[in-house]
Amino acid sequence: MTAALSPEMKRSNLRFSLAMPLFFMVMFPLCYITALHLPVPNQIPVGVVGAGAAALVASLGPRLGNAVELMPVGSVDQAREMIFQQTIKAAYVPESSQMLVAGADGRVMTQLVPTIFAPVAGGALTTVDVAPLAPGDGNGIGLMFFMLIVCIVGFMTANILGNAAFFLPVRQRIAISAGVAVLTPIVLWLFMGLWLQIIVGSFGQIVAVIALGAVASFTVGLVTTAAVVVLGKWALFPCMLIFVFLNIPSSNSAYPAEIVPPFFGGLSEVHLGSALVGAVRSILYFGNVGVGSHLLTMGIWLVIGVVLLGAAIAWRDRGSSSSSASADATDSEEELDHEVAGAAAAGAGPRLSGRVHGRDGRPLGGARVTVVDGRGTQSGLATADGEGRFEVAGLPGGTFTVIASAPGHAPAAHTATVGGPGADLGSIRLAGQPGRHDDTGTSESSMPPAASYSG
Repeated sequence: MTAALSPEMKRSNLRFSLAMPLFFMVMFPLCYITALHLPVPNQIPVGVVGAGAAALVASLGPRLGNAVELMPVGSVDQAREMIFQQTIKAAYVPESSQMLVAGADGRVMTQLVPTIFAPVAGGALTTVDVAPLAPGDGNGIGLMFFMLIVCIVGFMTANILGNAAFFLPVRQRIAISAGVAVLTPIVLWLFMGLWLQIIVGSFGQIVAVIALGAVASFTVGLVTTAAVVVLGKWALFPCMLIFVFLNIPSSNSAYPAEIVPPFFGGLSEVHLGSALVGAVRSILYFGNVGVGSHLLTMGIWLVIGVVLLGAAIAWRDRGSSSSSASADATDSEEELDHEVAGAAAAGAGPRLSGRVHGRDGRPLGGARVTVVDGRGTQSGLATADGEGRFEVAGLPGGTFTVIASAPGHAPAAHTATVGGPGADLGSIRLAGQPGRHDDTGTSESSMPPAASYSG
């Protein structure tokens, strides 16, 4: 049986459905096209090598304008070291007409800087790559995609669990997110490392990269879970903005921070995605130089995720419903158990009761019953006793969707109108899932996933 949706829920779902394409049609041009359509170099740090470097810096500075930030460097070896420390992005060696670059900074950077210097060098420059990319990363975009995938998977896992599997306690959702977070970079390395040779390094380096990917994905899951607790299905929009749309232009990878608009360049200093890219790049290409600052940023994001989740659960535990952002929220099992128990003890408000049985009429003790109002907000949660009986107290008057579920049985939904002292749904019968067995061991594979209701 398909449950009828209340008018309020229909309107909420319609608003959500219309908001999704509008969100994409605005965010794609705002975050991608605006940031990447016309890369403009801005204060790219470049060293000038040689005995007369200081004078040459003074001479070249006005001619090159704001495109680069020049600094004198004493020797080629010092210039290499500064590139590895990411103090400079490239180094101009006028005596040998060479440009030292780091392929690990991406193809855009390694091609752009020699182009800028070609007019003042009086001829073609020989490019020397001091930190070449892995053999499979021809365009220098591998680390960006690694970062983007672990963030998207972390976001999607938490968002889907929070909305489609909202009946699970928060702690179980977090445990599932953690497992997926560990699995994601491992699977990615099988594709990007073993197969495509994009992520290449020693055993220790690969373990570190996988660990960082797992931490980043789990952190995204924490933040997303907190948002879902408060915002319900609407959490999709802010989380997708932060972890998907803003991630590419602020990743400081395929498009370096020095060539994107200042907003995205500044965001790369604090964004989780950029910190992950920076840490992995440092481990694989720059001998761990500068990895500490990136790990610190990732650690701060992890703490933020923990704090946000704790605050979101505490907010729900206090029964705060005054915020308009909670209109479509879903609650954790623990929070609703507290609220239902408190309402039952006080005996306040109408009660919704009923019984949950299998198709053969046996009571399904331990069945979970979730009550959702017309806006999509969970209003109550109960567990059926040994006789299959359940009761949700403290409900306001109105129309609710009641969802019953039990192991080995297909969930069933029913619409109930509560008023006065309350309502009794009678018996909710759950059919066994195809290929599953009920508690008696009888196969119900021939039964359709439907439910019947009787008074």
